[in-house]
Amino acid sequence: MPEKPDHSRLYGIGAVSRLTGLTDHTIRIWERRYSAVVAARAPNGRRQYTEADVQKLGLLKLLTDRGISISRIAGDSLDELGQRVDSLRDLAAGAEPAALSVAVLGDFLPRQLLEHKGGTAPLVIRIAESSRERFAADLRQQPVDVVVLERPVLDAETLTEMRRHLSDSGSAQGVIVYSFGRTRDIETAAEQGIVALRAPVGADELRDATARSALLYNTVVRDSRPPEEVPVAWEFSGPIAARRFSPQQLANLAVVQSEVECECPKHLAQLVSDLSAFEVYSDRCASRDDEDAALHRYLHRTTAEARALVETALQKVAEAEGLSY
Repeated sequence: MPEKPDHSRLYGIGAVSRLTGLTDHTIRIWERRYSAVVAARAPNGRRQYTEADVQKLGLLKLLTDRGISISRIAGDSLDELGQRVDSLRDLAAGAEPAALSVAVLGDFLPRQLLEHKGGTAPLVIRIAESSRERFAADLRQQPVDVVVLERPVLDAETLTEMRRHLSDSGSAQGVIVYSFGRTRDIETAAEQGIVALRAPVGADELRDATARSALLYNTVVRDSRPPEEVPVAWEFSGPIAARRFSPQQLANLAVVQSEVECECPKHLAQLVSDLSAFEVYSDRCASRDDEDAALHRYLHRTTAEARALVETALQKVAEAEGLSY
């Protein structure tokens, strides 16, 4: 809990910035947009902040750095913010979070997580994709707790993409792993409750940051479609099977030469490609009513299961033939 502040001391915005680690720009934005604090004015017009303001801004920074949106907590009192921080410390001390379903989109991170030897618990990787098109199709069919987006640059376009994915998934928690980004865009991500992690990020670091943030949020993501609106005949609750092959790997297997005149790898690779394409098609297919929409969800997930079976067959054939891809 925060110590009782000394209301007699006043600080300029530069001193507040040094004490809290916040930029002058962020302090002004939080004051103007969210009324987190209200500065007094010196005779020369400059802002003056009390020690209570400094304490509050410091706690707000600590919590927003953990992914909590400033809009959620700007109106909290010092005591309420202190309780949030205490909860955060309890989590860091070793509280075990429940399983969290995760969707990951990127060039390297999806494969890194799927192949992580130490496992990713409590994260359960439901969707791991490098294709934006397939990722979006799967995400609309399967609600998840956390969306992880791997991008080289964190900018306004990346934030817009993340908000779109969160809307598609019904998820309240987003994580962006980035290499470069402006301070202003990183601060905007925090204000929107999006966790920003600077690359390189290991699987363990991503797992811990995501689990702590989601648990602190007490995020429980549920399918927004009321069960009674979905016809029982087309109900399908199984998870989307993660893809084993990238488009480039499938292309390699489609043209690779085996030691015997066997074209099974070629045909199986084509089957996997066709089924993956139909997954996207079924997601985009027009629906006249709720029953049509439920049918297309069923087709999408059934096709995913079929694609996973053929991928298993393709992997076995490739191993038997000693094919590299």
